[in-house]
Amino acid sequence: MMEDNLVRTNPGNADQAIENGLSLGILVPTAVPMLAATPIDRCRYLRSDSRFDLFEIIDTGKIISIPFHQQDRHRYLIHEFDRTAAALARKPRWNGLCSVNIAQHAVQHSQHASTPAKPYALLHDNEERDIGDLITPLKHELRRLKVWDTIDTRIVLPMRQRFARMAGLEWPWPEAIETEIKIIDERLKSTEARDQVDHSLLDQMPDQKHEPYPEFMEAWSQIEARSAYLQACIELFPSLKGFSNVQLAV
Repeated sequence: MMEDNLVRTNPGNADQAIENGLSLGILVPTAVPMLAATPIDRCRYLRSDSRFDLFEIIDTGKIISIPFHQQDRHRYLIHEFDRTAAALARKPRWNGLCSVNIAQHAVQHSQHASTPAKPYALLHDNEERDIGDLITPLKHELRRLKVWDTIDTRIVLPMRQRFARMAGLEWPWPEAIETEIKIIDERLKSTEARDQVDHSLLDQMPDQKHEPYPEFMEAWSQIEARSAYLQACIELFPSLKGFSNVQLAV
């Protein structure tokens, strides 16, 4: 992956430009429904100037400018992660039955994770910005119908890969980190069920695979959750290393 502090003294080339576009999530390897990005097979590299790699979308002729200087890349990533923060902060967990929103869940997930797992924990539900929070019983039924594997492979994982590259993280995720994230997720789900879910709205409470955390979970406001999520992105993501003085337009 390209270094964030790269300043080109020579013209770029197509391989550099494609990697740059992938690392910013502006380009994606394959088309994904609901994803605001361009598949690389639907555009062609034109040239690089002093600050941008330029592509043309084949179908429309639209020109895409992809920044490669550190300051421009930071500005773009901050904008994209803030859009994600705002969307996740508006979406409650448990398909609307929990007072905790997805942005708060992500931040608290990272707070309980080990140092290597913190950035992965923060973005582990980012695809829910576009597809929403699919409740566990629905996922189980989709698995029974042999549908979930296709959804996971064709939609969820490409979205997760895009966010991982934008954050500057490894893909695929390290196996030990995935295991840790699943355990924390179950404990947070048990904590939410105890503190922030109206049990009268559920026909049946889900099984608790792990004990809840001992401290009471307060629900955050949308503004608080959005701000905390973006600040955590700045602190944890390698792609935003060195960024400071962020101001939110909320």
